[in-house]
Amino acid sequence: MAGRIGLIALAVCAGVAVGSWTVANPSEPQATRGSEPSPPFQPSVPFASQNYGGGWGGYYSSGGGTVQGSALQGMASVVNAAGNYNLSTSAAAVNMTQAQKQGIINYNDYVNTYFETRRINKEARAAEASPRLSRAQLNRIAQEGAPKPLSARQLDPVSGALIWPSLLQDNKFAEQRALLEKAFAWRASYGTLNAVQLEKVRENTDSALEQLKAMIRDVDTNDYLQARQFLTSLAYEARKPVG
Repeated sequence: MAGRIGLIALAVCAGVAVGSWTVANPSEPQATRGSEPSPPFQPSVPFASQNYGGGWGGYYSSGGGTVQGSALQGMASVVNAAGNYNLSTSAAAVNMTQAQKQGIINYNDYVNTYFETRRINKEARAAEASPRLSRAQLNRIAQEGAPKPLSARQLDPVSGALIWPSLLQDNKFAEQRALLEKAFAWRASYGTLNAVQLEKVRENTDSALEQLKAMIRDVDTNDYLQARQFLTSLAYEARKPVG
């Protein structure tokens, strides 16, 4: 009789332990990655087991029981505790596996987003960038941007004499005119200017341009533009050898 009661108690405890944890059906369809977002991860938590057995006939009485009943109840508690431990260990393993899987998915999403962003930025920069100019186009732009050379009526190619515009004949520019005339007379005789002479030419043309700029509101616009163009061309011409 005692052996039969023990077997019944063990069967009841095992049934409670096994039935207290719900396991997902492997046959249920899983979300396909890329077709729809994966559902949020829900950790696996085993249900708390409950003891309904106790004493004789499965009813717990606070009034005590027989020695056999108490022994069977103790055995049932031991079996129930072992089942709960196994369930908790299994749930922890499932949770760890799911967390590792989610970590891999998150890393893949990060990598894909990073390279996709780089691709979009590269295409945007390429679309906004202007086409590269050829060497011929660059040379043409440089020539168009360079000051116009002085004509023979502005600079005598033989003597190096300078014919100043009317606005630059003012006494305000007497000092600059004297040094520039001396430099171009040297250039006409020796074919070129050295570095020190070129620096002096640059300093005096810049000084004359500053003085001219201060007069812009008091002089005729055409006279101002003519004098400014002459000084700019003079500085450019000084860097070129004669011939």
